[in-house]
Formats: sequence, structure tokens, C-alpha cells
Amino acid sequence: MFPFPHLDCHAHIAPDVTAAQTRTLHGAQVFAMTRSLDEFDAAIENPQAGLLWGIGTHPGVPAALAQWSEQRFQDAVSRSILIGEVGLDRRGDATQQGEILAAILRAAPPALISVHSTGRTKQVVDLVEKHPHPGVILHWFTGDRDDAARAADAGCFFSINAAMSDEQMTVLPLDRVLPETDFPSSRSRTQARTPGDTAALERTVSRLTRQGASDVRRGWYRNLGALSTRVGVRQRLPAELQELIDRAEAR
Repeated sequence: MFPFPHLDCHAHIAPDVTAAQTRTLHGAQVFAMTRSLDEFDAAIENPQAGLLWGIGTHPGVPAALAQWSEQRFQDAVSRSILIGEVGLDRRGDATQQGEILAAILRAAPPALISVHSTGRTKQVVDLVEKHPHPGVILHWFTGDRDDAARAADAGCFFSINAAMSDEQMTVLPLDRVLPETDFPSSRSRTQARTPGDTAALERTVSRLTRQGASDVRRGWYRNLGALSTRVGVRQRLPAELQELIDRAEAR
């Protein structure tokens, strides 16, 4: 089988990363989230092979919430098809966080949206149901079976990592799952040494699904292809990533 590079749909990388540093990722395709609009403005000026920069307003970072501006967000979405990291967090003002996430879901054009839900999972699902968007990816989703079913019914995809329990993974529909590391968070639990290092996750999913690791990885590219096609952004993905998706879908 073709040796697909690692796919990582949620990680954090410094906006001043160098080409030499990205080469150490060995071709991994990484969705590089930012935590604030200022960080995105810096990152988008630094294009790097294999990285797709996200437009972030992290709900657990007060400075990021203070920077929020719907006009700045509208300007940013003309420069990237990836939004993230955004969402709700148990820390901070739930009302402010909810207003910002609702504004993002309402205003977002066709895009992939990586949504944080730590400590406020049910509230995130409530907002996604109220303001549906076809590109929502629930990052490190730890809701219960009912939450997962509601989110799936709302059309959400889910990004998973090796720190999640078997039960948390198996309640999610396999054809809606994407891989992540959330690097550098919880490295001892995710076992990710770098962004894109999803080897431990592949072993877990292989065990749970009784598939080979190469089939698991190929399936993730297919899932991303299905999502990006549904959202209408497939042709705006980086050319290399488009080619990998095409190859994964080929019989």
C-alpha cells in the first residue's frame, strides 16, 4: 500500500516555525491551530509545507477572547479555510464564550472548524444544533453516548487522540473520525513526540477496529475527503493534501 504520511487534524505549532523544523515532521499533514487572532495573523504570513493554519480564539485564553472581533474574523476567513481553535471551556465566562462561538458558527463561510468543548460538552452540542455548520470537527470530544449521538445527528465529525479511552472512541461513528495529537498538550498521554505523531493512536484504533494501521490511516484521509467535499473546500486544500486524499479514495 502507498505509504501515506501521518495526518494530524489538531495540533499547535509556533507561528514562527521554520522550514527546517517542518522537515522534521517527515511529510505529515498537520492542521496547525492558533489560539488568538493575533497569533493567526502572524502564522498566516509564514506558509510552510504540510501545515494548514487555523483561525483561533481559544475559549480558555482570556487574552484571546479580549481580541475577538467579528470584523477581524471576517477578514481572516478570506485567508484560510480552517478555523480553530474555537469553542467553549470550563474556565472563564460561559456567556462570553457562547456568544463568540455562536457568532463564529453563524458567520463562518464554507470552512473546517475545530471546536474545543472541555467541561462544556453539552453546551457545545446545543450551540451546534442551534447554529448548524457542515464543517464542525469536535476536537478531543469527551461527551457521553447521548452527546455523541446528538453531535453526529447534527453532522459533526470528531478528532480523536491516544489519550482518549476506548469507550470515548467507540461511541463515535468510524466514518466521522479524524486523527489528532493536540501537540504539545498531554504528551505523556497522547504519546506524540511531535505534531503529526499519531502512531500510538493508530495502534489503538487498529486494535479496536481490527484493521491494519495502514488501512486506518488511509481511512482517515478518506474521511477528510468526505468532509471537505461536503463543506465545499476540497479544491482549496493544499495541493499535496488533495493528492493524498485522491490517492486514498482510489480503488
